[in-house]
Amino acid sequence: SLASNALDPDVLNESVPGNIRRAEHFIQFMRKVVEHLKTRLRSVAGPNGGVQSETPLAFLHRMTNGTSLEAKPLRFAYSRLNSLLRTLQVSNLDDFNSLSDVADFAT
Repeated sequence: SLASNALDPDVLNESVPGNIRRAEHFIQFMRKVVEHLKTRLRSVAGPNGGVQSETPLAFLHRMTNGTSLEAKPLRFAYSRLNSLLRTLQVSNLDDFNSLSDVADFAT
């Protein structure tokens, strides 16, 4: 299911930021998020890696600095993905569960 119970009511009332309104821009945005997460996971799994504990704010700071993404659109990732999948009339949502999880995490 693509419903998130964790969304802040303020987010529900705000409009989607302009830089992720167009489908192409949103896909580019999500690609950067996924690449950042893959890079972070590789660094933990590497020979000198180890589990790192950091606050959500520290994680966000590192992500925005490393990807040049703005923080605000992250709050809309889940709802924007949901909207895009509905617009495209995707019938098999199970194919997008992993991306949905990433969008939910980003939100």
